Amino acid sequence: MDFSLYRTIARQGGVFTTDQARESHSDREIRRLLRSGRWRRTRWRGVLADAELPDCLGAQVRAAALVVGPDLVACRSTAAALWHFDVLGDDVLHFLGPPSLANRRRPGIQVHPSILGTDDAELVDGVWCTSPARTACDVVRSTAAIDGLATLDAALATRECTHAELAAEADRQRGLRQVIRLRSLVPHANGLAESPMESRMRWRFIDGGLPAPDVQVRVIADGRSAYLDTGWREQRVAAEFDGHAAHMTPEQLRDDRRRHNWLTEHDWTLLHVTAADVYREHERMVATAARALGLAPRR
Repeated sequence: MDFSLYRTIARQGGVFTTDQARESHSDREIRRLLRSGRWRRTRWRGVLADAELPDCLGAQVRAAALVVGPDLVACRSTAAALWHFDVLGDDVLHFLGPPSLANRRRPGIQVHPSILGTDDAELVDGVWCTSPARTACDVVRSTAAIDGLATLDAALATRECTHAELAAEADRQRGLRQVIRLRSLVPHANGLAESPMESRMRWRFIDGGLPAPDVQVRVIADGRSAYLDTGWREQRVAAEFDGHAAHMTPEQLRDDRRRHNWLTEHDWTLLHVTAADVYREHERMVATAARALGLAPRR
């Protein structure tokens, strides 16, 4: 057994290159170790992993770093996943480098140059990546508008960053692409949102010209209470995202309908929203909410 190789593997978080293995093992020995299950191949040609290492995101990013270079840091949706607030589920791994960065793109790997550099990188799960606040802001600027508020909400929900840190980072990114959109969303970010779709629904209302609704609205009456996804307290109008209504058990459906009836008995208007409303029929959704609020929807 060559302990120098295993020290290298340990230092690199369980991943290594075939060139590193060849310094102490023949190609035949490498194939034998792969067949025996001691080692395994990764997504990238020429990069192997200790089979005892779980095939988690951190391991995949460490393997990818051996392909594009250890001087880069994980960013965007990849860093968001490492910080546990990714709402996109991107299969591509994203890395960040200095503005003079030469193109190192590989299949499944996207490398981005940045004028802000990487000096603020932080270590998480054995991977250097952009800070939580910077990660969230980068994702908002580089992805579809509908995912922006969901990303900011999810970042705050992890408590890895604060609202003040998001605001400071958005200000630091002044002048970059889509930073105006980012800065308009930061004041509305709320870590109490319980799902990305709730956040996307709320963004549709705000983008449609309605007053920004509150999040997790608590209703108390008759000795009981209930929380509503989002709503306007003064007008007693609420909107809830129904993501699993079709999969409710009879008991869950019964309790949901009783809750709905209890709210209407106390003068609340409850709007039910689905994914189709959020993604395809949002103009009608906003108009319905506007009528409930006694407002004219923005054209």
